[in-house]
Amino acid sequence: MSLLRQLLVSVSVAVFVILIGVVWLSTQSAREYLNTQLQIQADSAVTSLALTLSQPANQDEITRELIVAAVFDTGQFSRIAFKDPEGQLEVERLATRLDIRGVPNWFVQYADIETARAAAQVSDGWTQVGQVLVQADPSYAYHSLWNSFLRLVGWVAAAGILWAVFVLFLIRWLRRVLHIEVAQRLNTLAQADSTGAIVLPSEGMPTFVELREVAQALDSARQSILATAEERQMKIESLELELNQDSVTLLANRKYFINELRQRLEKGQRGWLLIARLRDLAEINRSLSRPLVDDWLLSMGQQLHARVIELLGEQAVLARLNGSDFVVLLDDLPVNELRRITQLLRDELLQQRIQLGSGAFCRWAFAQTNFQDDESFSQVLARLDQALMRSESAGHEQIEILTADDSGLAQAFLTKGETQWRERLEKALQQGQFSLAVQRHKERAGWHEATLMLADDGQNLLSAFQFMPVAARVGLSGACDLQAIKLALQWLQENDSCLVVRVSLPSLSQTALLDHMTAVLQREEYRQAANRLYIELDAYALDAALPAVQRFVDKLRPYGVNLGVRRVLQLPQVVLEFRALGVRYVKLDADMLAAMSSRCSGMKFIKALWDISQQADTAWFLEQGQQTENTPLIRLLRENGIYFK
Repeated sequence: MSLLRQLLVSVSVAVFVILIGVVWLSTQSAREYLNTQLQIQADSAVTSLALTLSQPANQDEITRELIVAAVFDTGQFSRIAFKDPEGQLEVERLATRLDIRGVPNWFVQYADIETARAAAQVSDGWTQVGQVLVQADPSYAYHSLWNSFLRLVGWVAAAGILWAVFVLFLIRWLRRVLHIEVAQRLNTLAQADSTGAIVLPSEGMPTFVELREVAQALDSARQSILATAEERQMKIESLELELNQDSVTLLANRKYFINELRQRLEKGQRGWLLIARLRDLAEINRSLSRPLVDDWLLSMGQQLHARVIELLGEQAVLARLNGSDFVVLLDDLPVNELRRITQLLRDELLQQRIQLGSGAFCRWAFAQTNFQDDESFSQVLARLDQALMRSESAGHEQIEILTADDSGLAQAFLTKGETQWRERLEKALQQGQFSLAVQRHKERAGWHEATLMLADDGQNLLSAFQFMPVAARVGLSGACDLQAIKLALQWLQENDSCLVVRVSLPSLSQTALLDHMTAVLQREEYRQAANRLYIELDAYALDAALPAVQRFVDKLRPYGVNLGVRRVLQLPQVVLEFRALGVRYVKLDADMLAAMSSRCSGMKFIKALWDISQQADTAWFLEQGQQTENTPLIRLLRENGIYFK
């Protein structure tokens, strides 16, 4: 119970006791007054009756009885008696019981009015005739005292109710006053506004004089706390910057990003993650001095941060996870808006590329994934890392998107790290656990395409699309591609057909792969099958690593191995290298080709591409998309012998 309640309860108890005492004292006073009045009434009545009976005319017995009866009938007496000088009762009038109807028995016992009695001598001159006795009737006194008691109790109850109401309003008023004068000042001592400054209370002196000293003490404490809070806030901000900010780029660091992502997952929010990896940071550090690299990273980070704020607002999260990884945390945006923003951020980073010592510009790898409310933190990061590995393996600077709904993602990628994958791949290479999944070309007879497969721990087959990005990161892509070529040559020995095998861009720069591949092709059993082997490269390899591709082709050309290129429409400039490299076929996206044909310049480009392909003796394969079968261009190409994949 609060101090205020204790004070008011104690005062209420005291008032209650006082009221009870007033009732008791008033009742006792009225009782004594009535006793006195009854005694006076009895004395007066007995004196008057004695004088009346002393008259000579009233000495006979009949007259005496009539006078006594007349006085008794007034109702003020409960007993009137006349005795002779010897004490013998001659006349008596007596009430059998008191008329106290309406008065409770407990009150009769509590009041206990004394019975007033009086006696007087009756004489005839000097001769004593007898004695008259009178006893007052207390019935009226009981009624009068009870009515007075009821009125007094009613007034006391009304006063108690009024006091209770007064106390109720008094408590509320005192609370309001104390809240305004004391509690509000106390609360402001620990409250701060959005800028971190202490909130000052409203000015003005307290209503109560007794509270002025308290208010002055609180104001003094507020000034002291204000100074301490400002110093504390500066220290907190400094520590937060050190804890959550990257020292070079001044962006949020890995710890801040992890905490932010965990909070969003715990709140059931959805969104996207865009990660950009600077693939040549080690070479940049070798080519330039440390201060220059730090200045470039700082400038790049600040410009990227300004771009993120412009596109996503002040609440956007841009963090530097480590030396070469930058990540943007995006909300769950519409698809078109998300694609626009991510492409703008990608273009921003590509525009800020720095030139390496070799003269080429530094490379970026981009990956994107979503996160949902039913996912764990580790699942999201594992999927983001898998998408990043795909981007690094492909070698292009497009954004690799891998969502939670991607059915091609094996659950094993969420549980294995790089070390475990390295051990798994090395074991598979030693024990020959790779195989080929061969699929026949649906329109061109005698053509097949092969995909390298790996049996996982559960004996399920993983395609190269799934494990090759990991192999590229751990440096085993060349060994895996060599296994694919060996298996392809073995298949060609057993089948009289052409077979297409893909080779990843990271493998092209590995000298050991070329040496082992030429050693395999030199075997006598593979000489006849090599000219039916087609190596397929991504167009980005011809654009970004043309010297490595040229060396690769020069090594394989003596054995009759053929070259194919996919995704040419994304990088059309590579068609100029078809004749020099001896490209035997290209794969084109039919939907993209149909869309280009709807533009005037697009048709000119398609015609030029066709002419160059014809001059280089390069065939076209169209990767059929949706609703392209009936377009005029596709029909024309089909009539000219262009095959659909």
